[in-house]
Amino acid sequence: MKKIAALLCMAFALCLFDSCETFAAEKESTFDRVVRTGVLRCGIIPWPPGAEVDPVTKEVRGPTKELFDAIIRLTGWKPEFVEVALGEVPLDLEHGKIDAMCADGPWTITNIKFVDYTIWAGYTPVLVYVRANEARYKSYGDLNVQNVSFVGIDGDISSDLAGLRFPKATLRTLVNLTDPAQMMMEVAEGKADAVILDPVTAEGFMKNNPGKINPLSEKEPLAVYPFGMSVRRGESRLQQTLSRATEMAINIGLVDQKLDLYDPTRRTVYSPVKPYEAPK
Repeated sequence: MKKIAALLCMAFALCLFDSCETFAAEKESTFDRVVRTGVLRCGIIPWPPGAEVDPVTKEVRGPTKELFDAIIRLTGWKPEFVEVALGEVPLDLEHGKIDAMCADGPWTITNIKFVDYTIWAGYTPVLVYVRANEARYKSYGDLNVQNVSFVGIDGDISSDLAGLRFPKATLRTLVNLTDPAQMMMEVAEGKADAVILDPVTAEGFMKNNPGKINPLSEKEPLAVYPFGMSVRRGESRLQQTLSRATEMAINIGLVDQKLDLYDPTRRTVYSPVKPYEAPK
């Protein structure tokens, strides 16, 4: 009887120990895990030419990777880039697949309830693109009618902003793993009338496919979106650490140096406003 009781007590103690270990693991914050490992796993979405992922080696390359690699290294952590899909960022952060999301912004407005953003590393204008020989559309107002069709990608501004700015038009969305070039090709081939896109991506397509699409000739961009990093809602220590690293990268000129890789003229990507004014 004593032997059985001792075994039961040991089993209970082991169970209690396992429960405590599980509880401790569950209580470890993302910030604590990054500090412990020295590695920050940052999500990145393949979006040429800003970020491209080699299908075989999974190596990430492009100016987007270069920018956020430089910012993260200012913290003393080693960046590790993890490929993720559009629309899945909040869940990937919540479930610990990634510690932060690189090159993130309010691309889909509903995400702002689930993530916290760092200060912005830059801004991108967003334009509307139509077929090169299209003469019907002269202004944004011309596109907000029922017989105009937009094409977009789920979880991206191409669909989110189309619904917000052109509610009377029709919108057909492609799955979130679609290459952005496919949207532009749909417009070029007459399968859709318009697409909303950043000019860095669009000009890469137009360079390889001349005479296919053009930006709508409006004086102002349709919108301007900021981009930086995001973390799981409530991870304030990680958010603050990455914000201070971004701020430092801006102030020492590192961000501008990396934005030059996108566009040294700043026509298709904008520098962040510095938080000070030099004396005249």
